Amino acid sequence: MIRLEKRDTNKKAEVYRKEGYIPGILYGPGIENQLVCISKKDFLKYFTQLHMRFNFEFEGKQYSGILQEVQKHPITLEPIHFDIYIPSLAKEVSTTIPIIIEGEDEILRKGYILNKLLNELEVEGLMEKLPQNIKIDVSNLELGQTIYVKDLKITGDFKILTHPETPIVSVIEITTSEESGEL
Repeated sequence: MIRLEKRDTNKKAEVYRKEGYIPGILYGPGIENQLVCISKKDFLKYFTQLHMRFNFEFEGKQYSGILQEVQKHPITLEPIHFDIYIPSLAKEVSTTIPIIIEGEDEILRKGYILNKLLNELEVEGLMEKLPQNIKIDVSNLELGQTIYVKDLKITGDFKILTHPETPIVSVIEITTSEESGEL
């Protein structure tokens, strides 16, 4: 279980960073804004994608949250701050769900490239009814085929907000430049 620690308001965020922590904030309806931190190691291990939903512990209580924002250092691109939104479990939320592509190796074996056009779906529903991700198997696709949002066979108690005609992936040829011989 992910554990977040309360930050001392008298201690600057930079001090936490130097000690190996990433500072952040918790906010949402029904909870007072809380300054928190997590070890950089745990942050990199658990917080793999923006808008991911996860359960965590803070001050002995269990919460469900959404990783709303991650600020990065402009040069090193290391995470320097994060925001976690704790939605009401009784009200619907609008968020995104990551798309996981399976079977891409098969496309490459056929000598084609998988053009990934969308990596997350906008959805609306109760937090506890939203899946962690949407998996799409592309192994049976052939050259020129495209999967659109409308092609997804998703069951669940939530609504997809992304336009149905939005392409997710398509199979394209590998092209080379005849003059330079480059890909």
